[in-house]
Amino acid sequence: MVNKFKNIKPLVIGIGVAGKRHLEAQLDLGIKTGVYTTNPQTAKSLKKQSNIIVFDNLQDAINWSNLVHICTPDDKHTEFVAEAVKKRKAVLCEKAFTTNLKDALYLQKLAHKYGTAIIVGQNYRLTPTFAETKKRIQEGQLGKLIRIKATYFHHTTEYKQKYSTKDFLYIGGSHAVDLVYWIAGEDAINIKASSKNELNYKITCIFASGLTGYIELDASSPRLINGTDLIVEGEYGKLISHNKFDQLLYYRKDNKNPQTINLANNQTLTTALEVRIIDNYLLGTQNSYWPLPDVDEALNTIKVLDAIQNQ
Repeated sequence: MVNKFKNIKPLVIGIGVAGKRHLEAQLDLGIKTGVYTTNPQTAKSLKKQSNIIVFDNLQDAINWSNLVHICTPDDKHTEFVAEAVKKRKAVLCEKAFTTNLKDALYLQKLAHKYGTAIIVGQNYRLTPTFAETKKRIQEGQLGKLIRIKATYFHHTTEYKQKYSTKDFLYIGGSHAVDLVYWIAGEDAINIKASSKNELNYKITCIFASGLTGYIELDASSPRLINGTDLIVEGEYGKLISHNKFDQLLYYRKDNKNPQTINLANNQTLTTALEVRIIDNYLLGTQNSYWPLPDVDEALNTIKVLDAIQNQ
């Protein structure tokens, strides 16, 4: 359990696309924010902005902070998370948490040893359609769940331009696998996967209750529709949602005409909401950082991805 803070002293490590979103989210809340960077041009530019403290020494930066945002490339997460945790700083780590199970287990052990919160930014859970899907399932609208299907599709050219050095299984897989686990709310007892290439995966997860999760990841074809779909079927009907849309469709069993649920506009990214949840939790104004996963829950996603990679 993290002691509640009197104020937030956030530090952003990694000032690429994700880091800039985290920085902006903290600044929009009126909070002076630290940034660690060794790039002279980046440092010079940031120093011109009010409410930003720029550090070029990592230890000084972490010592100053009490919340560390890890927004570096995925394969660099482990070293920075470990540095923060050893100094008992709360951590908000961008997904994918790590790029291998060994590192994830190491960070989990550190978090428990030092009594420090590691929260992973699987913020698709905050997407309005997905959040509403989870809420309705918890309320029993679908009854017993039978099947869950999640997809992550990405235009191949755009993906290679944005993530040329990153592992698609962890980039796309972390979104879709986490969604299926979150909806299921239980452990998988069997995982099977097939792959045409490193940009295409079909995954089946069998959960303890017999519930089946299907996951499809694909950035191997020049398709124009990007994004993530989530379909959940239960004994009373099914819910269909998509992260690019602001509508959720509910089909009652044996009824072909769906109920359409219109939700809040999702044009803005969910990073701002994610950061607000963490800040409020650390300040003690809310009791939980749910629905974001802690280190133990995030480990489930890495276990699945590791199992797929080793098949």
